[in-house]
Amino acid sequence: MGSLLSRITFIYRTLKSISDEYSELSQRIARDPELPVPNPSQSYWCFPPSPLDTRADQALPPKADVVIIGSGITGTAVARTLLASARTPLRVVMLEARDVCSGATGRNGGHVSPNTYQEYAQLERKYGARAAQAIVRFRLAHLPALLSAAEEEDLLREAQARTVEQFDVYLQDTLFQRSKTALAGYLRALPEYSGTHTICEDKAALQGLGLSGAQGSISQPGGALHPYRLVTGLLSRLLATHPSFQLFTRTPCTAIASAGGTYVLTTPRGTISAAHVVHATNAWASHLLPGLRRTIVPVRAHMTAQRPGRALARTWAGTRAFVFYPGESTMAFDYLTQQAPPAARAPGALMFGGGALLGGRAEAVAMACLGVADDSADSFEVTAYLGGALERYFAAAWGPEGGVPDEPGDEGEGPWGAGRMAAAWTGIIGLSADGQPWVGRVPHAVSQRAEPGVQDVKGEELAPPGEWLAAGYTGEGMTHAWLSGVALARMIRPLRTAVVEEREGPVPLPPQFLITEKRWREADVEAFLGDLSDG
Repeated sequence: MGSLLSRITFIYRTLKSISDEYSELSQRIARDPELPVPNPSQSYWCFPPSPLDTRADQALPPKADVVIIGSGITGTAVARTLLASARTPLRVVMLEARDVCSGATGRNGGHVSPNTYQEYAQLERKYGARAAQAIVRFRLAHLPALLSAAEEEDLLREAQARTVEQFDVYLQDTLFQRSKTALAGYLRALPEYSGTHTICEDKAALQGLGLSGAQGSISQPGGALHPYRLVTGLLSRLLATHPSFQLFTRTPCTAIASAGGTYVLTTPRGTISAAHVVHATNAWASHLLPGLRRTIVPVRAHMTAQRPGRALARTWAGTRAFVFYPGESTMAFDYLTQQAPPAARAPGALMFGGGALLGGRAEAVAMACLGVADDSADSFEVTAYLGGALERYFAAAWGPEGGVPDEPGDEGEGPWGAGRMAAAWTGIIGLSADGQPWVGRVPHAVSQRAEPGVQDVKGEELAPPGEWLAAGYTGEGMTHAWLSGVALARMIRPLRTAVVEEREGPVPLPPQFLITEKRWREADVEAFLGDLSDG
């Protein structure tokens, strides 16, 4: 009897614990993310700070044609496109709650390498072959588009914008074999990319890459850049060339109301009215758009800047990027780029992030970051994992610890650690409830605000007044955000269609990204998370 009672007690406590954890998680993903915290962790990218951070003392104008909330890559793309395409000067005001580009863009991994072959079959099952191919092409269009923007503004060197060789590295043979099969299916569907991937499973060749512990790798062209310098550089150019554009840092939008033919936005520095409001706040979008709670969910992610081991080959510094898959699921991955070397002898910092699942063995750690919009703190377990994983990935190729270089480098006089890990910080991802970005005019059901009446704004140059959104990139902002922002700007200031131009021709915004009330009502974040766990 005692044994039976003990078992019943154990089962009860286990089920209650699971129930309590689920209830807490469900409440967390549905709550208001509020405004970004005022004291975020120090991102390595964001030091030294841009001179644009001093733009907090100007007088807020009473009116604008368009107000953009957020100063990251999405907001910058919207502003640049609106200002470049307007026949008459548009009054565009950008509001930033903290310092310029202090959100996810200034805190990410610096990759511009989209998920393609691994996700293609899933996209095809869900949306059909034509739509899946369009989504992949849209992602792939980002690297040439970003390089083109950087080149046009003479920012290639400053922003370290470049092509790299991207290696997907598999430590488990089971996942490597599945990935080779996925690649074959992807290339059958998109034969124009045949010849762009290289499969490596020869042990000697892997060892030559410094990957002696890997079962195999798949490489393809990719990209990398310094996201903070790209965005702050572009914004500086816009401010210098467009007097009708204004940027206000440390000016959070705390409320939006619809009044007559306009919106009125409240900030600590006063109010501003505009016919168009652009939400470019990604994980924080649901603070001002309450209908998006459980639709775009904040997730805390981790990044580090580390000094390379002394034995790592410097011949490929800044020219390679890696995604490591230590387990048997593509959901457990870590990512690495290396900054271009700042001096002839000084190595570039290794920008290493991930660790959400601790190599695929700690789902509880990942769940603890779900619904968290605080980027001032980190998970001890994840940061500790990232601090030790690189040496294990490169094994004998790592060599002795690098330490602080004697040569002057890109680290400047920053507040960096003296050991392997120069810096560790967090950033907030906007997890989409159906896995795709949300782009377009915000329906009333989502904003819970009435749209202002139609008014004559710049003649027929602008669309009828409204709120607009581009957000929910699910951790893949560098291969979704820029062209989503461009397309959104062209909805606000309509051309013939919401099409973006890049070097190889027009790339339409995938219809699956558009915000519709039907899509919004059907999006189920818990079902999406369940699908991810099966990956």
